[in-house]
Amino acid sequence: MNTQTDREEPMPRNNGAKTRRIDLGLAVLSATAPPGSTFTAEEIACWCGCTPAMISSIEARALRRLREKVCAHFHIKLADVTDLRRWMALHFRS
Repeated sequence: MNTQTDREEPMPRNNGAKTRRIDLGLAVLSATAPPGSTFTAEEIACWCGCTPAMISSIEARALRRLREKVCAHFHIKLADVTDLRRWMALHFRS
């Protein structure tokens, strides 16, 4: 059974400590992972000291920003690119 003393201290809010901790966790994970390996949100969250929901939120925000930049670069509407992977598969076939 977990008690309050068994848990880590809550991460500070709004001072960048959480962001730095996540960045450090991602850097260590990427530096130690074998090439081509993949990780679940739970595994990434464990390395970063946060929740899987936070990792999913960061991923969703990053993908949204990527879609916006791709749309701006190619002068297309964001509504036309609901699935970036499908769009890239159509335009960048190998």
